[in-house]
Amino acid sequence: MRQGRTAALMVGAALLVSTVGDEVAMVALALRGADRTGLTSVVSAQMLAGLVPGIVLGGPIGRVCDRFRTDAVLGVALALECLVAAAAAAVADSALLLITAMLMLGVLGAVAQTCVMALVPQLFPGPGIQLRVNGVMESVRNAGYIVGPLLVGLLTAHGGTGLALVVDAGTFAFALLAIPVIRGRISAPHPAASAPAGAGKRTAGAAGGGLRLGLSLLWAGAGRRMTLTTIAVTVAATSVANVLMPFFARDIPGGTAVYGTLLATWSVGLVLGPFLLRGRLGRLPTSAVAVTAATCIGLSYMVTGAFPVIPLMLAAFLGGGMANAVQNVALRTHVMADCPQDVRGRVGAAYGATLQSAVAAGFALAALVPADGARWGILAGGVIAFLAGLLGRLGLLRTRVTAGPPAPGRPVTVTAGTALDGERP
Repeated sequence: MRQGRTAALMVGAALLVSTVGDEVAMVALALRGADRTGLTSVVSAQMLAGLVPGIVLGGPIGRVCDRFRTDAVLGVALALECLVAAAAAAVADSALLLITAMLMLGVLGAVAQTCVMALVPQLFPGPGIQLRVNGVMESVRNAGYIVGPLLVGLLTAHGGTGLALVVDAGTFAFALLAIPVIRGRISAPHPAASAPAGAGKRTAGAAGGGLRLGLSLLWAGAGRRMTLTTIAVTVAATSVANVLMPFFARDIPGGTAVYGTLLATWSVGLVLGPFLLRGRLGRLPTSAVAVTAATCIGLSYMVTGAFPVIPLMLAAFLGGGMANAVQNVALRTHVMADCPQDVRGRVGAAYGATLQSAVAAGFALAALVPADGARWGILAGGVIAFLAGLLGRLGLLRTRVTAGPPAPGRPVTVTAGTALDGERP
């Protein structure tokens, strides 16, 4: 990281500012939708418009990121986000225009996210350094999630949603400053003697494959399937709890004020969590770390539902937020560390589509829970996530025992989709 310090700092600054911009755009457009239409259906449609592109357009997004220079695609996406935010500030007043603006920002945001996932292995070769870089990026991104809502509150209070969207456009313009630094870092030879992981690999059928190819590579291998299945189940289960938390807030001491404090505590955990990977935890197999973290997230919701006492809930949410960040970093590194260079975009898009589909499934299932049963729904979601995590961990152990160690005297090779843990042998 020291050799790429300039690139790391510039990418980190751009990521922080653009994440703040993403949050400002989402909140500002939702506020404008509520103000101009007064319809919950419009705001709901806006939220879905921001989520669906990453699921539905994963194939085309992945192909674009793999066909063209990743830094160039990222630059175009950021520039278009800047223009869309500026246009939304000026003309997005009707329900149709508000939903369209959110849809366009959702598409461009999915492109940018896929580009960032594909760029990390290019900028920082090697699974070990990628784990550290992904940890830094996770903390930076989550800091943006904290700053964004606070900033949009101040901006809308003094200049309305129009001012917030103009500032949003400025954040994307600032992020564009990182593109020349990224391009220079990619073009320059890396000081390391070996080539980046996956740099020389090519995947059969990669030229014509889309999201299906990305999903097949993402889910290849027994260990990979076990890890992703466990994470998908826990994400869906805890997404149910996320929907039910506002209703649960009615029944806890302190009401919505405590609910806001819980959300802030989770966000603090998201920022602090990646620092745990700098110690011994960062030397463990990334698949095992991701599954264990998912188990801890389920445990945090179990504690919240079973013992709705403020000190316990605060501790559970802090631990849950830290586990959430560790899971994100470990899983992202596990998926991308040894991915062939010519399919990184499609694998990254498939990764995003998989997790967003799990979130959407959880949101849909939450509609089946009555409002007065929110506490028990949260408890059930936590129990399901916790048990899924335990079963996933046992499954990974069984997979490793079945696979066995490499034969004596034979070199260990790792290819995308076959690595059990995404780590160096």
